Amino acid sequence: MRFTKRIYALCDQVSQGETVADIGTDHGYVPMLCVRNGVSPYAIMSDISSGSLSKAVETFNLVGIDADPSCFRVADGLDAIEPGEVDDIIIAGLGGITITEILDADIDKTRSFKKIIMQPRKHSGNLRYYLYTRGFDIISEVLVPEGKFICEVITAVPSDINSRTTDIDESDIRWKYPSSFEEVDYDNLKKRLDWKFSSIDTEIENLCKSKSDNSALIERLNADRVYLEKLLEANKLKG
Repeated sequence: MRFTKRIYALCDQVSQGETVADIGTDHGYVPMLCVRNGVSPYAIMSDISSGSLSKAVETFNLVGIDADPSCFRVADGLDAIEPGEVDDIIIAGLGGITITEILDADIDKTRSFKKIIMQPRKHSGNLRYYLYTRGFDIISEVLVPEGKFICEVITAVPSDINSRTTDIDESDIRWKYPSSFEEVDYDNLKKRLDWKFSSIDTEIENLCKSKSDNSALIERLNADRVYLEKLLEANKLKG
């Protein structure tokens, strides 16, 4: 088996001795590595169907890990996990909005876990907004390549408060590209922002061709570009 940097980045967020539950586990690579490498003494693998879950069972069998059948659970979201049953919840490869729905289905249960490790495929800004307003603190942000994409790994912990307000709208670019990106790997951030710069430029070009008055939107897009340029420069200086 060969594993991507994304898989290893998720594993790196699990501390020595922490138990894990991988939601939507698919092949179960992350919990398998955590157990095989002696990081996690116990792991739960959960997926939406027995067919999907069978891939994780096969992975554990292939590497010779004799996991109890109760570690493999067919369920939607966190339904099969008891409150506080494990230290860390891992949710990777789903959209950010879907992740928020999983977390919010039973917020008291979600807050019973030590850490939530997430890798949203899209809508990461919506996920960060949700975490902040629902009283979670992001303790780690990682950008890591996988194929032509630059993936985000977000790790959060429940804070002492259940909710927070903010004057920053959920659609604001600062949720998708937070100031904490000043600390991530420069090359990965540059690759991600180069794509975003191209997207902004194309959108502005198309808006300029329109007969409608798009001046307000163009102004916002230019402001977003300036913010991102400053973010990239700040990252480079810190590096």
